[in-house]
Amino acid sequence: MAQTAGRAPAQEKESLEEMKIAVSLVVVLVLSLAAAGFADVGPSKVDPAAPANGSLVVTVSTDGTPVRDVLASLASQSKQKILVESSVKGNLKVGVKDTSLESALNTVCKATNLTWRKVYIDPKSDLLDKPDRFAATLRLIAGMSLPDLVVAGSSTNKVGVLCQQKQGVEGAQDKIVKDLGMEPVYLVSNDATVAARQGTSAAVNNYTKSAKEQLDMFMKMTPEEREQALMASLDMMDSVGPDYYASVMQTMMNTDPEKLQRLQKRGTDMLFSMSTEQRRSMMKINMQASSSFTPEQMKILQDDVAAIQAEMKKAQPTQ
Repeated sequence: MAQTAGRAPAQEKESLEEMKIAVSLVVVLVLSLAAAGFADVGPSKVDPAAPANGSLVVTVSTDGTPVRDVLASLASQSKQKILVESSVKGNLKVGVKDTSLESALNTVCKATNLTWRKVYIDPKSDLLDKPDRFAATLRLIAGMSLPDLVVAGSSTNKVGVLCQQKQGVEGAQDKIVKDLGMEPVYLVSNDATVAARQGTSAAVNNYTKSAKEQLDMFMKMTPEEREQALMASLDMMDSVGPDYYASVMQTMMNTDPEKLQRLQKRGTDMLFSMSTEQRRSMMKINMQASSSFTPEQMKILQDDVAAIQAEMKKAQPTQ
């Protein structure tokens, strides 16, 4: 959308408006990240006829066999889907014989310091193709100390159930998963290694702990208190200045592509989970903010957009 000689004024205006919308969406995603900072191997399809309680008898003989191969064998025998986080590595010397799938997973995980979880999930969920993101999501949920509750109604039509008591889950899961069309999947993750890696930095530990505490506090607030807390956090960000946002963006640019995609997906999910009225209100606010750009700033953005478009076009495979 860079300026081009001889371009019609109407085309130029339309191009400029398109760029403003694109810039406003970027601002929306950056704001969502700021808010988040205030709070941040399947060898086969699931066989519907297979037992969902892990009671099918399995046997695996091992002698230094890669643990991923062992898990693949368990999945094949049980006809259950087993996802494995990419950091799960090493060999296994402990075998299992004539036991249930979940008992076998207990033996494997105990010998390798891994963790397994049985999860019911929408069979169309993109998490099934991204075990690392799946594992990170479950670790995040497990780390939250939220109360057991049922959100039965809301003005946004968003409802949900949160229950960490095993007895309560066991009593409701059959009906819930059937009504929602969910299917079981076992996820084997390397929680201990992740925790150890995070534990190498006291600063990261303190930041994560503080973020979780703030999230817990925020969820317990009344709507009025939440608004006051958000405004207070915005005031605090204003006192920090633009360096805060620059450091956030720089950190995002330095991270690996998969993690960056997760951050972008979180922002996108936030945007499209809003009602139409809320989303358009946010976009309007950001588009109005973009109208305050100086001609020099607009020219910089136009040049940036043109350079990015040229780079993306060059990267596209030739037909």
